[in-house]
Amino acid sequence: MNEVPEVLAGRYAIESEIARGGMADVYLARDLQLDRRVAVKVLFPEYSRDPTFVERFRREAQQAAILTHPNIVSVYDYGQEGDTYFIVMEYVEGKSLRDVLQVEATLSPMQSARIASEIADAIEFAHRNQVVHRDIKPGNILITPTGQVKVADFGIAANPTDTKSGLTSTGAVMGTANYFSPEHAQGQAADGRSDVYSLGIVLYEMTTGQPPFTGESPVAVAMKHVRDDPIAPHNINPELPVDLERIILTALAKDPDYRYQSAADMRTDLMQFGRGRPLTFAAAAGSAVGAETMATPAVAGGGAGRGAPPGEEHEMWDKPPPRKGPIIAGVVGVLLLIAVVAFALFGLNSGSGSDGSEQVEVPNLVGQSYDEAAKQVRVAGFQVSRIDKVSDQSVDTVIKQSPDAGRLLAKGRTIFLTVSSKVVTIPQLVGKTFEQAQSTLTRLGLAVERVDLESPDKAPGTVLSTDPVAGTKAEKGSTVKVTVSLEPPVAVPVVANQDQVQAQTALTTAGFQVTVVPTASPTVPAGKAIGTNPPAGTKAPKGSTIQLQVSTGPDTVAVPNVVGQPFAAAAASLQGLGLNVTVNGCAGAGVIASQNPAAGSTVPVASTATINC
Repeated sequence: MNEVPEVLAGRYAIESEIARGGMADVYLARDLQLDRRVAVKVLFPEYSRDPTFVERFRREAQQAAILTHPNIVSVYDYGQEGDTYFIVMEYVEGKSLRDVLQVEATLSPMQSARIASEIADAIEFAHRNQVVHRDIKPGNILITPTGQVKVADFGIAANPTDTKSGLTSTGAVMGTANYFSPEHAQGQAADGRSDVYSLGIVLYEMTTGQPPFTGESPVAVAMKHVRDDPIAPHNINPELPVDLERIILTALAKDPDYRYQSAADMRTDLMQFGRGRPLTFAAAAGSAVGAETMATPAVAGGGAGRGAPPGEEHEMWDKPPPRKGPIIAGVVGVLLLIAVVAFALFGLNSGSGSDGSEQVEVPNLVGQSYDEAAKQVRVAGFQVSRIDKVSDQSVDTVIKQSPDAGRLLAKGRTIFLTVSSKVVTIPQLVGKTFEQAQSTLTRLGLAVERVDLESPDKAPGTVLSTDPVAGTKAEKGSTVKVTVSLEPPVAVPVVANQDQVQAQTALTTAGFQVTVVPTASPTVPAGKAIGTNPPAGTKAPKGSTIQLQVSTGPDTVAVPNVVGQPFAAAAASLQGLGLNVTVNGCAGAGVIASQNPAAGSTVPVASTATINC
C-alpha cells in the first residue's frame, strides 16, 4: 500500500484502501470542501519517479475529465502532493462486472444486452470525443446497486488525433490479452471498432461464462485473437437467442471493416434485440464475419474454463495478491513479443479444419473484375458475398478481399469481396441522429438534404426516414433526403402588463430565448410588458428567439421658448415636437406673449401646450 498523506491537497481526507490496480492504488476519501465521498487513485511511488508513467497518469485524468456521461465514471480533480500524484474520481458504490460474473457465472440474455448497450453508449460518447478506451473488460465495468453501468479506467486510452508519444500513444500493445482486438494484438492503430471488439468479448463472457480465447500466456491468447475462430456461443449456452449470437459474432469480426462500424450501431442492435425487433446492422447468420465466418465453428463443447488464467489480469477494482516490484523492461519486452509473435503467426493455418473438413488456399482476387473473381471463388468451393464501395478504381473491380489470399479456408465458407462501384447501397439510418446519418452518407460520397418534420413522439434530430430508403442503390454524388424529427412549435404565451421578470420567465419556461426591447408607451407603466414579437398566440419553434417589448413609459420632450415668436411659427414648432397646441387671442400677425408649460419644462409627448398672443 502507498504511504500517502492523510489529507491530499488540503481537501481529500483518505479513509481506506478500496482497490489496487496495475499502476495505482484506489482509496475511499472524503472531499472536505463539498462533504462528499470520492475515490482517489494514487500512482505507485516507483512510477511517480518515471516521467513517462506520470505523463500517462496525467493523460488518463485529462482524457476522462472531458467525458461527462451517465455511464462513465466522472473525474473531478488531478493533483500532486510532493511526490504523490493523484486523480480524484466519482465514488461508485457497487461491484465490478468481473465480481458479478465470479458469483453469477453467466447473466441472462436480456440482462447481458442491457449492460452491453449501456457500455456501448458510454464508449460511443468517448469515440465522439476522439477517445478510444482500449481496455474494455469486466474489471473496468462497474455496476451500481440500482443496476446502472459505469465505465472506468481510461489509463491507456488513445486519442487518434494526438500525435504525442508515450505509453498511451496509438499503436502501443497494452491492455489485457483476453480482451485484445486482433489489430491491437499486432500493435496496429486502434480506433473505435477495437473497443467494439472488446465489448463483443465482454458480451460473449456474460452469456457463456467464459471469454472466447484463453491460454497459458498472453502471447498464446494474442495469437488466438489473430488467427482463431471463437467457439459459437450457442455451443456453450444452447439457450442463447440467435439474434444475440449474431450481435456477438458481428462485434468479434477479425477484420474491422466487417464489424459494427460504431458502438452506436452495436447499441442500436442491442436495443432492437431487447425490444424483440429485427436487427439492423448485424451480419446475417451464416455470413462472413471479418476474416472468418459466422457459420457455427466446428469446435464443440464448453471450451476453456471461464475467466483468465491466474495472474493474467490485474483489475483496477479487484484486490490482487500483493504486487512485486515492477520490472518495466520485462513488461515492455513481453508486450512487444505479443505483437511480433501474433503478427508473425497471422494467417498461419493447418491443412484441415477442426472437424477434419478439407481446407483450400484462398486465391488472390484483388484487381480482378467481380464476375471473374466470383467465378473463381465458386470453382474453388467457397461462397461469395459482395460489398460495394465507392472507389476511384474501375467499376466492378475487386479492391479488397477477406480472408486474404494465401489463407487456408474450409470449403463452403464465405469470402467477402469489396468491389469498386459508383453505386452504393443506402444504409439503415432510421433512429440515428441527423449528424450520424450525414457523416455516414458523406463518407459514401452522397449529398444530403435535410427535411424537418414535426414528430412529438421522437427526440428532436432523430432520423425518421430516408429517400431513397435503406437497401436502395444510389449513384455516387446523388442526393439523399433525410427526414428528421422536429419538435412541434408552441404558442407564444400572453405576457402583456406583466412585470419584466415575470414575462421573461413565462417565455423561457415555454422554451423560448428572450430578447428585451425597451419601448416607449403612453399607456403601459414603465417596467411592464407591452407585448411580444411574434404576438401572443403565434406558434414558434422551441428554442427560437422572442422579442419582449418592455415599456419605458411615455416619451417626453423639452418645451422650447416661443415667447415673442409669430403665433403661426410658434404653433408649428410645438406641434413638430409631438405636442397638441391651443392658441388664445391670436390673429393675423400676432406674436406670443406667454406660454404654458413654461420654456424648459419636460412634458410627455402628445400633451397640450397653450400659447397666448
